[in-house]
Amino acid sequence: MTLGVLAPYRGLGIGTTKLLNHVLELCLKQHIPEIYLLIQTNNEDAIKFYKKFGFEITETIKNYYTNIDPPDCFVLTKFMAPSQEKK
Repeated sequence: MTLGVLAPYRGLGIGTTKLLNHVLELCLKQHIPEIYLLIQTNNEDAIKFYKKFGFEITETIKNYYTNIDPPDCFVLTKFMAPSQEKK
């Protein structure tokens, strides 16, 4: 699935940030150990955005995309911290 925010609304914390924070909270509650996403290698804004949330580039997939240039993508992975909940 693709997620994006129109240029005039980027950086306001109303789109991707809120959605991503919600997803990260759900992953922690469900004890999901890692999550990943794919980003085109030249999408520097998206890479910078996700790195702020603790994602790191863990792999490059060559020729992933068939109709866009460059065709390569990065796999960005976030390794979730173990839950610190008290029982």
